[in-house]
Amino acid sequence: MAHTPETPPAADRSREELLRVLLDTATDITALRDVDAVLQTIVRRTRAIVGTDMAYFALTDVEAGVTAIRYTDGVATQAYRTLRQPLGTGVLGEVARGLAPFQSSDYLADAALVHVPEIDEIVRAEGVHAIMGVPLTVAGRVMGALVVAERRPRVFAPQEVSLVDSLGTIAAVALDNSMRFEAANRLAEDLVRQQQRSASELALITQVLELDDRLMDAVMVTPDVGRVLGIGQGVLACDLWLRDPDGGVLSATTTDPAPDDAPGSVAVTAAGERLGVLAAGRALDAPAQALLERVAVHVALALLFARAEEDADLRLQSEVLDDLLERTDVPRERLERRLQRWGLQPGEPLWSVVIEAPDTDRRRRLQVVRALGTRSVMMAAHHDHLCLVTADPDWERRLRPVFTAHGWRLRAGLGGPTSDVRRLGDAHRRAELALGSLATLGRDGVLDGAELGLLGALLDLAHRGDLPQSLTSAIDPLREYDRTRDADLTRTAYVYLETDGNVARVAELLHLHRNTVRQRLERIGALLGPGWDVSPRRLETHLALRVLEAEGRS
Repeated sequence: MAHTPETPPAADRSREELLRVLLDTATDITALRDVDAVLQTIVRRTRAIVGTDMAYFALTDVEAGVTAIRYTDGVATQAYRTLRQPLGTGVLGEVARGLAPFQSSDYLADAALVHVPEIDEIVRAEGVHAIMGVPLTVAGRVMGALVVAERRPRVFAPQEVSLVDSLGTIAAVALDNSMRFEAANRLAEDLVRQQQRSASELALITQVLELDDRLMDAVMVTPDVGRVLGIGQGVLACDLWLRDPDGGVLSATTTDPAPDDAPGSVAVTAAGERLGVLAAGRALDAPAQALLERVAVHVALALLFARAEEDADLRLQSEVLDDLLERTDVPRERLERRLQRWGLQPGEPLWSVVIEAPDTDRRRRLQVVRALGTRSVMMAAHHDHLCLVTADPDWERRLRPVFTAHGWRLRAGLGGPTSDVRRLGDAHRRAELALGSLATLGRDGVLDGAELGLLGALLDLAHRGDLPQSLTSAIDPLREYDRTRDADLTRTAYVYLETDGNVARVAELLHLHRNTVRQRLERIGALLGPGWDVSPRRLETHLALRVLEAEGRS
């Protein structure tokens, strides 16, 4: 049976008793604020009051066109507990449309209903026969349905339908109140979270502004990256490392090595240029990350200010180098006075060093060499290389490990020493010639221009315009041939003599096949005549080629 002696069916109970039950139910449900608790109480109380095998509550999704059972009491199968019924089908689908109560005394045998085969199988498995439900509406809005069912055929009396309908009305109002209460709670919680977030954001903004003031003072007083990092360290309570674009450490707040995978980091950029990466020694939450980003902005400013000062200093050094190397009318006293700015004292021995530096990383190499802090040195980019004027005899020992650490090959020419600043131009030309010789032969290292011997003296004559034209006339046929035929016999002859007639080495340096080199040598011999590459003509030809190569006229 669907009911017990302690709970008589609704049809057997007096009107006064039913009204009292409804009032008690309304009082109990209205006191609840949790939606789940409201729905579960409604289902349980409805089954007990009506005295049926089961009761359940379904919520309607009008836009999706379905109603889904959400809360049940007395239902045995999981499939029935989670049943989804299209609107307009079955008893539940009819009721959930919100039009009126609806019932069927024997669901599976009721041909007046629109059946869904899959749902019929679920109903059959649950053993349901009689179903009766009422819609739940508030202010014309369909919310769902309250349904009771029996595992035997049965016709529900009008009094029972009215009772369930009254329970449904109470349930709809209680559900609407609970949903409104939950919505109000969510709104209140959102407002509290928003207020807390606003307070946190205000605190962060205040902290950022205070940090900006301190950082700006540090940058404007002196563009010192280390000082900026020190301020950031104090605010973030962790060490900071500034890496350059190559991964090397430019500055840090500690002598400890930078972690390979920093927990927090931010790129340091300016005008689209990546200047480096600022890494923190601990994981950062969102506010701390925002502070790190502000530190990174001021690090970029400090780097740009330092670069501007560096550029101004380099321009000045470049001007002084031009006076030293290319002008003969500048008084010695003025040159010595200008060199004192970089610690180069009058009368001390000076060397001119010419360092190979490709266009792609010339500035970077210049920065790295300047960062060594080598005493008594002036340097700048000069033509296609870096030029150093230094009084430090240990410059190579200081420079070589730095180049090695960066994966750069050290290729340099050396001229000097000289204690007369007016002779630095001559020392520089010998250094350039030495570098050119290393480049031609594909060799690394440092070559002293003094090792060039007679060639150095000839270049001095050429620079002063006193070199006899007859000294280079011997190779005029090669130069004319190259000019008219866009060939390269002159350079081939130069490299051939520089490598002591090593055809394989010539082919390697000029990126030619050995047979091509031999063919060129045959053409050179035809133009210059037999014996051009053996003594005594070999020396004459070699010197002429070296002079032209050094002057860039080959």
